Amino acid sequence: MLYALTVLGGVALVGPYRAAGVRAFEDPTALSNVALIVAEVLVATLLLLLAFRYDRAEGVVRLVVLGAVAVLVQSPVGVLLPASVPAPGLVGPAVGAAVAGVLWVYPEWYVIDVAAVGFGAAAVGLFGVSLSPLPVVALLVVMAVYDAYSVYVSEHMQSLGGGVVDLKLPMVFVVPVDREFSLLAVDDLADLSGGAMLLGVGDAVFPGMLAASALAFLDAPAVVAGLSLPVLGALAGAAVGFVALEALLFAVRRTHAGLPALNGGVLAGYLAGSLAAGVPLVEALGLAPYL
Repeated sequence: MLYALTVLGGVALVGPYRAAGVRAFEDPTALSNVALIVAEVLVATLLLLLAFRYDRAEGVVRLVVLGAVAVLVQSPVGVLLPASVPAPGLVGPAVGAAVAGVLWVYPEWYVIDVAAVGFGAAAVGLFGVSLSPLPVVALLVVMAVYDAYSVYVSEHMQSLGGGVVDLKLPMVFVVPVDREFSLLAVDDLADLSGGAMLLGVGDAVFPGMLAASALAFLDAPAVVAGLSLPVLGALAGAAVGFVALEALLFAVRRTHAGLPALNGGVLAGYLAGSLAAGVPLVEALGLAPYL
C-alpha cells in the first residue's frame, strides 16, 4: 500500500508540476543528469556510512536528512494550493517545517511512513517531469546494478539500513507485522526481531519515475483516467515487480536488493504498454535522436 501510494501520488503530481513549470534539470534529455544523480547517491551513501560507523555527527546527519525531507514535502504543497489561499509562499515551508518537527520529536513508525510517502511521491513527480524516458531508463539500469552490488557483494546497504533505523530517518517504509511493535523502542536493525518489515523509499521512487516520465514526455493517447498505455503498463509492471520481490523475500528470508525486480518490472511493463499503444521502442526509449 505504501509503495503504491508513493508511485501513484508521484504520477498524480506530474500535471501540477508541469503546469507550475517546476523541474530539477534544465535539459530533461541530457544523460549527464543521470551521472549527477548517481554521484549524489554515492556521495550521500558514503557520508552516511562514515557517520554511522564512527558515531560522528549523527545529530547533524539527522538534521540534514529531515531538512531535505522538509524541502521535498513543501514542493507539492506549493503547486497544489489554490490561488485564493493567502500568503501561499509561506504555506509550503510551514508544512515542510511541521513535518520535520514531528519527525524529530516523535519518529514512530506511522509518522515515518506518512512522511516517506509524502516526500517519496514528491520525488517521483519532480524527477518524472525533469527527466525524459531515456535518462530514466539509464538511471534504472545503473541503480539496479548498484543495489544488487551493495546488498549481495559489499553488503554496505545493510549497514546503511541499520543506521537509518537507529536514527529513525524516513528513508524506509516500516511495515509492522506485530500489533505491539513500536519503532521508538528499536535502537538497532537487529532489534526489529521480525516485528516489522522494511522497504527503502528509493525502491518506490526509482520505478515510479518511469511512469511519471512517460506521462510527462511520451506522446501516446490517454485510455484510462488520462493515462496512456505506456503509463499504465509501467504502473502494472511496477506492481508485478513488487509482487515478485515480496515472493522472493518470503521464499528466502534475508535482505534482498529490491531494485532489480522493481526496475525490471516497471521497464518491461512500460515497453509492453508502448508497443500496445503503437509507440516504436526506439521512440519509447528516447533513442530516436541518436539514430
